[in-house]
Amino acid sequence: MRNVFLTNRFFYALGGIVFIFAMGFAYSWLVPVGFGLLLALTIVVIHNGVILNKSLSSIKAQRELPKHFSMFDENEVFITIDNESSHNIDIRLIDEIPVQFQKRDFQIRFPLPANDEYKFTYDLKPLERGAYKFEKLHLFITSHARMIELRKSLDLEQIVKVYPSFIQMQMYDLMVFSADKTHPGIKKIRRIGHGYEFSDIRQYVPGDDPRTVNWKATSRSGQLMVNNYQDEKSQQIYAIINTSRVMRMPFEGLSLMDYAINATLSTLNIVLRNQDHAGLISFSKDVESFIPARSRNQQLQLIMDSLYDQWESQSEGNYPELYRTIQQKVKGRSLLLLFTNFMNLNALERALPHLKRLNRRHLLVVIFFENTELEAFKNEEVSTTLDIASKTMAEKLSHELVQATYELRNAGIQTIRTKPEDLSTNTINKYLELKSRGMI
Repeated sequence: MRNVFLTNRFFYALGGIVFIFAMGFAYSWLVPVGFGLLLALTIVVIHNGVILNKSLSSIKAQRELPKHFSMFDENEVFITIDNESSHNIDIRLIDEIPVQFQKRDFQIRFPLPANDEYKFTYDLKPLERGAYKFEKLHLFITSHARMIELRKSLDLEQIVKVYPSFIQMQMYDLMVFSADKTHPGIKKIRRIGHGYEFSDIRQYVPGDDPRTVNWKATSRSGQLMVNNYQDEKSQQIYAIINTSRVMRMPFEGLSLMDYAINATLSTLNIVLRNQDHAGLISFSKDVESFIPARSRNQQLQLIMDSLYDQWESQSEGNYPELYRTIQQKVKGRSLLLLFTNFMNLNALERALPHLKRLNRRHLLVVIFFENTELEAFKNEEVSTTLDIASKTMAEKLSHELVQATYELRNAGIQTIRTKPEDLSTNTINKYLELKSRGMI
């Protein structure tokens, strides 16, 4: 009986019958009517219970999940309900979705004719990496009379891992490498100079750069010939993520570190598609992970698995230790994409000497965040002394962050100061720009 439930409709009907009995004190002829209705209600409930109990074993259900969920993207969950009985039923479905979503009112109602199936999907948008556990699937089955419900609970326990946004990665892959050059966001940058590897000699076609004409080959063949160049390959690109407490700041549901992780995955996928070598470093108090820059087949999966397991720490970022690790383990000139955040000018001044030393041997790009909430607060109206003081502090901090950008550029360090939502686009554009200019 624990799986049998009386519905609201039953209690409304029973309440009506009780009211008729109450009116029977004044109108005696209503008492037999009340007994008749009570008998009819009892028969309907028993009849529905028998039918539903026979149908219960013929109801099948299945939940299908993707292999992984993509963080901060809509992920589809597929449900299939099959009614193999000969009775038309109504179903109220409750899925025990992972606790991370904090949804306690999730349910779907639908009719299911005899010998038919019902398929539907719903979307979930995870905001954290990690393992998400789906529990039981509950089916509350009733007839069209809806006087009684029978519950069938299916043990469909499943665990799915939420990885950094591979859907965003695929989107940027399409934007960069598709034949359509009109995608917004990603800039198609013209090649500058000839700092590229020589590929072959071919016949001139209209539109070729006259500076690439190979006069010796032209004189031998009697036809105008040009040198053909291709991008230099096998260059080392490292994404470096600061996992210290400065990256814990939330923005629209994600921490700054999660934005950096999503941007890292999208950028390093482009790097590998360009046949460059991609590597990953994360650090806070110590260097927590180091994946050497390579271009082997499993490199992207290795990077994705490492990004899945990155978490913010409570400590400060140790830039001296980062410098020592790169000096010891990174051989040859590399492009270093450093994802970090500076809360004020003092934080930059402590890190700047070590960043300068890194930039002497490698090409360093420092990527940090524009505090959009701070900028919005600066533009708000003030009415109290406390508001004036807060706005003054906000303007001072905003000025320091602008000054930090100037300090980095004055030191010869490539710098990106970006809104969190534009991080991936701006990082990929910077990589493509530096590669097109032959600076890596």
